[in-house]
Amino acid sequence: MKELGRVELKPFVEWCESKEHMLEESIYSQDYNRLVIPLGYKLVNVKPPKVIKAHYDERMDKLASRFCPDWKLSLLCKYGKGGGVRLHRDASIYGRQAFVLSSTDYLFIIDGLEYSCKGGIIYQFDSKKLHSVPPLEEQRWALIWWEPSKLWNEQFQQLSLL
Repeated sequence: MKELGRVELKPFVEWCESKEHMLEESIYSQDYNRLVIPLGYKLVNVKPPKVIKAHYDERMDKLASRFCPDWKLSLLCKYGKGGGVRLHRDASIYGRQAFVLSSTDYLFIIDGLEYSCKGGIIYQFDSKKLHSVPPLEEQRWALIWWEPSKLWNEQFQQLSLL
């Protein structure tokens, strides 16, 4: 886990809440008590990989592009109390480098190491290493985005965000 930057929490949470009406059930088996909003492109099938255009948000694009100019896949996640993510590696469509911003403090476990992460801090991590988020004591918003993977570049490179 590497700290990259910081944002003000209040505007971030207000932005997240403004998107709440767009939340949908997650397709991922490793998460629980989590709803998501795909941004950029939405993964609709893992094997074989299939993506469709998802919601585009200029504010999110500006933030994500500061750290990963060519991002294409992102999830805005809302975890309910007790929600989390079981130990997993991200699917091959997602790039190795992932970025995450949270509305609250949380514990992140990666490669057997525990990190006490802070709300409002943007972190970078290796999404191909085993990682998890244990059950949360409170509701949490998290914005996650990835660099394009080799698979993305081979199959979907021609797709643009706009």
